[in-house]
Amino acid sequence: MLQVDAKLRLDDFKYEADFSTGNELVVVFGPSGAGKSMTLNILAGLVRPDSGVVKAGDRVFFDSTNRIDLSPQQRLVGYVFQDYALFPHLTVAKNVAFGLAHLDRAEREKRVAEMLSLMRLERLGDSYPDRLSGGQRQRAALARALVTEPSMLLLDEPFSALDSAVREKLRGDLINIKQRYDIPIVFVTHDLEEAYMLADRMVVFDRGRVLQVGTRDDVFFRPNGRTVARFVGAKNIFSGRVASTNGSQCKIATDRFEVTAPSGALALGEKVEFCIRPEEIMIVRPDRELNAQVEANVLAGQIVSASRRGATYQLEFLLNNSEAKAAADNFDFTIRIPAHAYQRLGLSLGCATKVALKKPAIHLLSKESTAHD
Repeated sequence: MLQVDAKLRLDDFKYEADFSTGNELVVVFGPSGAGKSMTLNILAGLVRPDSGVVKAGDRVFFDSTNRIDLSPQQRLVGYVFQDYALFPHLTVAKNVAFGLAHLDRAEREKRVAEMLSLMRLERLGDSYPDRLSGGQRQRAALARALVTEPSMLLLDEPFSALDSAVREKLRGDLINIKQRYDIPIVFVTHDLEEAYMLADRMVVFDRGRVLQVGTRDDVFFRPNGRTVARFVGAKNIFSGRVASTNGSQCKIATDRFEVTAPSGALALGEKVEFCIRPEEIMIVRPDRELNAQVEANVLAGQIVSASRRGATYQLEFLLNNSEAKAAADNFDFTIRIPAHAYQRLGLSLGCATKVALKKPAIHLLSKESTAHD
């Protein structure tokens, strides 16, 4: 169990975090300057908060009230920096062994050999860092961080400088590490795909404060405010008022369209904000019957922009009732569909079509969180 309750002020930057997680892979997510790396440095003991408590399991790393502040060495934290921070004058094996000076030679050699094998570096033990590829340096840094059997593993955007194929392999290594070691792994990234692939839990930061803590599905599909929705790619965010309510659902009227959505506890006329992810908007096929989840939210318009993004297409969609000129920078919805679906449906720029907003995917943003965004 990891607990962070820390406050710190540095010049014009105010850091205030309060969250807890289990022994899981925690992705700390947010834009540059949000406080992500600061969180790792506070956990590692490299930065001292002004006040608060930092705990890992039963071990108290920092407690301002009881004047506890363990040194980085006492915390036994494995830290992989963005630039790897390998010692250039030491071989891979000696880099990995660096934190094992307290052990006898036989035990050191045993642990280093096991770690080199785990990280697929057996043949590179006598090599120096400047002879390694980026992926090999990253695995060497991971091996050095893990060989000391740390209480937690901290990773500061460790894959950002690597190409996509190497990143994919290292993500697999990280998943294996998570299964092998029952410790918190705190992983900083601003890459949406990486966050969703790896996270058991996400902590979303902005301007030094925590906006949301939850499972990856909670954060990606149920963001608690406009800012988090933007951060995690829920590009379609709207304001409207409750036009009618009927049990578990309601109709929300915006100035451009009306949708049926899950209602929560909303009053008639209440102002609300809601979002829907681009991949949750369907292109309506005229040859197929719609089910009840989408038939209430069918809207007609045209595609004003279409760009391929690898295996998907991103479309910008303008409703028919718009008085504005159709253009790539003037649209109502962003839609993402598989490339094969785009081709099969015969879609193209300027194509007139209908879309359907999946009712369960329309997520109401909380008024409390929205008020602070």
